[in-house]
Amino acid sequence: DYRTSDLSMNGVDFQANIMSLPFKDGSFDLFICSHVLEHVEDDVRAIRELYRVTKSGGSGILMTPVFIGIKATLEDPTITSVEQRWKYYGQNDHVRLYSHDDYIKRIKSAGFSLKQLGIRHFGAKTYEQLGLKRTSILYVAEKP
Repeated sequence: DYRTSDLSMNGVDFQANIMSLPFKDGSFDLFICSHVLEHVEDDVRAIRELYRVTKSGGSGILMTPVFIGIKATLEDPTITSVEQRWKYYGQNDHVRLYSHDDYIKRIKSAGFSLKQLGIRHFGAKTYEQLGLKRTSILYVAEKP
C-alpha cells in the first residue's frame, strides 16, 4: 500500500508541501524523496518532516544532486533569477547545490542514521548498465 504526494503535480494522492506534511507522526514505513530537496526553501525543515512522519524502524531514500568536488553546499536566497540559478545551481528551479559532507550532516541532524550505498555495494557492472557515474551514491536514511 502506498501514497503519492507532490506540491504541484496533478494526479497524486496528496498535494502537500514537504516542509509541512499533512500526515500524523510515524505514518510511514518507507518514503522516497526524489529530487525535491534542492528545490525547497528550507531543506532542513523538510528533512525533519520526513523524520517525523517515518515510523521508528522505518527508512527512506533521499535522492538529490550531490557534488563531490565542492566543500560546502552552495545556497544564497538572493539568487533568484533564472540566469543566476543556471549559473550557480545548474538548473533554473534549484535553490542550492549540495556538497557531499553537508548533505550527510543535514540528514543526520534530523535524527536519521544513514547508509551510503555506492559502486562497491552495487558493482561496476550495474553502474555501467544504468549509466551511473562511478561517484553516484544511494542515500538510505533510517529512523531508529
